[in-house]
Amino acid sequence: MKEFKKQVKNVVRVLYRATPQHKHMFVALMKMTGSNCAVTADGLNDARALSEANVGFAMGLGGCAVAKEHADIIILDDNFKSVFSAIKWGRNIFDNVRKFLTFQMTVNMSCLFIVAVTGATLGMSPFSVIQLLWLNLVMDTLAALALGTEAPHPTVLRKERIKKKDKIFLPIMWRSILSQFVYQALVMLILLYFGPSMFDISYNLASTELRDDGSPTNRLVHYTFLFQTFFLMNWFNQINCRKIGSQDEKELNVFSRMYDNWWFCIVLLAELNIQ
Repeated sequence: MKEFKKQVKNVVRVLYRATPQHKHMFVALMKMTGSNCAVTADGLNDARALSEANVGFAMGLGGCAVAKEHADIIILDDNFKSVFSAIKWGRNIFDNVRKFLTFQMTVNMSCLFIVAVTGATLGMSPFSVIQLLWLNLVMDTLAALALGTEAPHPTVLRKERIKKKDKIFLPIMWRSILSQFVYQALVMLILLYFGPSMFDISYNLASTELRDDGSPTNRLVHYTFLFQTFFLMNWFNQINCRKIGSQDEKELNVFSRMYDNWWFCIVLLAELNIQ
């Protein structure tokens, strides 16, 4: 088998006048050597080779129905250059999922920590139910729309291909998640316990209750300030997450190519205006 793989790698360049059985056998042997095979076909007799390959491409215009049925990807315009676009956007989707997960993990961990600490020490959460629903909307729906529509990085095809065993969470993602979590938790704890004295809205943190009619109290002003701060920290972190898992991890300018994605800009402005 090793000798066969060596001969294929060093000798075989073009396989001509091959029968459908030869194509199927060749693909099966290549897979047995550990290689990943792609087959492009449009004929009725190529169905077995298309099914055997790791990825089968069928022609959308000139291909027969049987070939399309056994293929994994159908090239609608019969232009093989479209495969490169499919690979580029496929890798980009994987990167965008990583960006979204980085942002979501940060918001979840920070929000859970603040609610747990305030509930254990002060007896109530600084965030109301409506505020938590709004944070959940920003964290899930709007963040997915903003980060999921990022265009592919110019160097996406130069990157090593994604393997099945690759982990979805990269070290740079954990670094971003943990550093942002520590930063947000520290800021929120300082504002929670020292904010009233810092901004001259002192009150008894443990005993002062919110009024049922919603009239302003120092506690209400304090909690509103906490919510605004928490939202803005994650709003800016949403911009940071654009570069998490990108093709160029040394790219420090988080605003580069930002205006290429109008959906991201629209979502950011909408979140800020609604807030």
